[in-house]
Amino acid sequence: MKAMWRRYVRGIIVFLLCFLAIGSAVFADVGIEDEVSAYLIGDYETGEILEEYNIHRPMEVASISKLMSYLIIMDHINMGDVSLEDSIYIDKDIAEIEGSSLELEVGELFTLEELLKAAMVVSANDATYALAKYIAGTEESFVMMMNAKAKELGLSHSIYFNSTGLPYGELQNKMTTEDIFLLSKHILDRYPETLSITAIPFIEVPSRNYSKENTNPLLGKIEGVDGLKTGFTDRAGHCLVSTLMVGSSSKDGGFRLIGIVMGTESEEKREELSSRLMHYGINNYYKRVFANREKPVDKIGIPQSKEGVIEVYPIKDYSKVVRYDDKIEVDMLIDKNIQLPLREGDGIGRLVVSINGEVLEEIDLIVHKDIDKEGFFLWIIRNIGKLLFKLLKLVQSN
Repeated sequence: MKAMWRRYVRGIIVFLLCFLAIGSAVFADVGIEDEVSAYLIGDYETGEILEEYNIHRPMEVASISKLMSYLIIMDHINMGDVSLEDSIYIDKDIAEIEGSSLELEVGELFTLEELLKAAMVVSANDATYALAKYIAGTEESFVMMMNAKAKELGLSHSIYFNSTGLPYGELQNKMTTEDIFLLSKHILDRYPETLSITAIPFIEVPSRNYSKENTNPLLGKIEGVDGLKTGFTDRAGHCLVSTLMVGSSSKDGGFRLIGIVMGTESEEKREELSSRLMHYGINNYYKRVFANREKPVDKIGIPQSKEGVIEVYPIKDYSKVVRYDDKIEVDMLIDKNIQLPLREGDGIGRLVVSINGEVLEEIDLIVHKDIDKEGFFLWIIRNIGKLLFKLLKLVQSN
């Protein structure tokens, strides 16, 4: 009885250890949870969130707010309401804006493009405020546009009180980390040229000896980093949205990661933890192409056809960013009773992609050309040939 009880307990322990091992592989922590308010790694192309921590809690976002300001400005440029070449006059209100700035002075003229670059590259509050006033007349009207756009995009936990992310009395702009990810993806979808701005290493105004480096601490330090936005207030802590192109030289092509770190205690920690997050993505994920509609998946034999063997193609492209330790299965299921003739585009089966035991995608398999049934005369000749070949092998073996 005791021996049976010991075996029973031992079995439970083994089961629990296996369960924990599986759980740690699937839900492994990045290892920075104790030093950030939230983090996220996501695949830009699909919008899939790969790793996350505390991404649904609204929190202060500081100058990450400027992503929404940037989107509003780009939309107005796209609609033709304003132009990058427009000249913007710097008034007293603009020149007095605090925090990170372009050090604008009353009476200066800057183009919209110059101010837009300053807002995104060096997080210039004065430049952002100037743009908000130029677009909407007042910052209050511009903020209404920001909140309306958030609602339009489904960013239901985002609220803005100003264009810059500076404290607004006791209030500060807030977003969830998930909302930041969705906003970042939308901006890159709609305005991919954004990355040519956010990758600029520094802003210079030679006429008044102004020079300031890009606020993104990973730019130039991790290969492939080209964006996107920093933020800091006392309440928000030090935050960073990073964009990174991974593995562009691999056979399956590269993929873009968006990484977000919120609420670190210092600039040094922001750089360190953001670097760890992005390297986690680089070291644990890769892009796998499962189906390319221009390339055959396989060849299958159809004895009653003229060709005998035909190529089968997926009806669509399908790729996915996966973990190196994922258990991946790709099964080709061909219909049992294929009736000839087949016409170009006819389906003959499906490709089933499973990861860690879960079916993620089923893709129809088709033929790319007409497949006709073999005529009786050709069938006789081919089968006589097969019979003679078998007889020859039999004679040779004896």
